Amino acid sequence: MKRMISFTMVCVAVMMLAGCKTQQKAVVVTPQQSGNVEIELPCAGYDKDSEEFFSGMGVAENVNMQNARLAALNSAKTMLMNKLSGAVRGLTTAYAVNASGNARTEDVRRLDEQEFIQVIERELNDVEQTCEKLYQTPQGTYQSHIAVRISKKQLVKQMVDRVSEDEQLRTRYDREQFRKFANEYMQGYQNQ
Repeated sequence: MKRMISFTMVCVAVMMLAGCKTQQKAVVVTPQQSGNVEIELPCAGYDKDSEEFFSGMGVAENVNMQNARLAALNSAKTMLMNKLSGAVRGLTTAYAVNASGNARTEDVRRLDEQEFIQVIERELNDVEQTCEKLYQTPQGTYQSHIAVRISKKQLVKQMVDRVSEDEQLRTRYDREQFRKFANEYMQGYQNQ
């Protein structure tokens, strides 16, 4: 019995030593070594938010030049809409906390967000196009890159106007206090 226990302990010790010797270092593979190729986007940089503007970029490819351009524009607007939706959610919550000392009920905030999302949808119809690059591929299709932006001041102005027009919003928002708060909030809201 003692021999069996001794033999087992020796085997375990040998296996532990062998395991330590066969431990390998992790191999780091760079993107270039793995065959990945970095692609430079023609309108890159134009999609970065600033203190004055929210920006978005879209890319699309189609056999029809106009369809490629339209799809890229819609893609840029969708990117912008996603950014603006997040900003509006943050703005309504922050204003509610600031104005009342605590967050209002979720239903009220959601109604306010819906009102301001309608403002954003209207503003997206008048986006400023800041970059457009169009390429024809070797396959004969067209590839369009478009960047757009919306003025934060104009967006806040439209939101304040919406507050003035809607009686329910007017009771929940002090127009001038909201204008000041929204301008400060939007200037500080940028892409990270």
